[in-house]
Amino acid sequence: MQRALRHIKGHPKSLHTSMTIRWYSTEKPKSPHAQWYSDVLPAMVPIFLLGSAVYLGLQLAQTRLSHEKYMIEAQERAEILEAQIDALQRSRERDTEIPSPKSPKSPSGNSKWRLWS
Repeated sequence: MQRALRHIKGHPKSLHTSMTIRWYSTEKPKSPHAQWYSDVLPAMVPIFLLGSAVYLGLQLAQTRLSHEKYMIEAQERAEILEAQIDALQRSRERDTEIPSPKSPKSPSGNSKWRLWS
């Protein structure tokens, strides 16, 4: 390691200044592939985070709108069913007010098939 470093004296006016320069690197140079990833990947992190935030926000908005649409449709369906129930109740009330003729009983009176008759 001592051979790799060489001391160079500074400017003649500053005699006490010395600088160390490394003449060769102890690390292997990065491959172009590794260099590309080390340049691009750190820059992509904020873009990835921003894209994820936008995607999740849009997905949340779509879910809320879909739920709101479902609730409106369910409310409309409930109103239709309530109207049908009201119409059937009014129809039943009208039918109970009008006396209906009773069905004739069997001539034998009591049925042999039912013990409670």
